[in-house]
Amino acid sequence: MHFPELLAFATGRTRMSHIYQPLLIRALVDAGGTAILRQLAHAFLAQDENQLRFNEKLIKEMPNRVLTKHGIVRHDGPLVSLVVPTLRYVERAQLKMACEQRLQEFIHKGKTRPL
Repeated sequence: MHFPELLAFATGRTRMSHIYQPLLIRALVDAGGTAILRQLAHAFLAQDENQLRFNEKLIKEMPNRVLTKHGIVRHDGPLVSLVVPTLRYVERAQLKMACEQRLQEFIHKGKTRPL
């Protein structure tokens, strides 16, 4: 297929029972033409309003509430902030690495499950 054909498909020939076809084409274009399924799933999640609302509710009910109680974060309406002075680059890197390590430990113990 050549660009004019793809553009014609994207601009009018897609059957729209949902957003999936143009979303997949756009995600592939954003990725340079090729992507793994995981990348595409992330692109779909970013556009899934129901999933976004579910995750907002989950964040409010679980980690946000617990981290607020521990004095780690504060929230003002939809805005959530760490309760620390501005972190330097090296501090951000160390904190991200520590969080990533905890995530990987949890995953490797086989404790991951759907939310």
